[in-house]
Amino acid sequence: MEDFENPDGTLKSPRIAAERWSRAGIVPQKRVIFYCGTGWRASLAFWNARALGWPRISVYDSGWFDWSRDPANPIASGPISSP
Repeated sequence: MEDFENPDGTLKSPRIAAERWSRAGIVPQKRVIFYCGTGWRASLAFWNARALGWPRISVYDSGWFDWSRDPANPIASGPISSP
């Protein structure tokens, strides 16, 4: 949450998130699905992208907790590669 909030609890500018995302290869031209453990923290990232006018965004609101409980769902693991 600290990535999106100022120390006083107010929200940072969505542009700050967009700059960080861009460095990681997350850009509005891609389909972006935000998720977290249970879904509620991803909503803040979604809000930022929506405020920026990103057209292809969504939230997996059940989060990783729900996804990982179904053995039929694919899961990737291993080192994170740089874009």
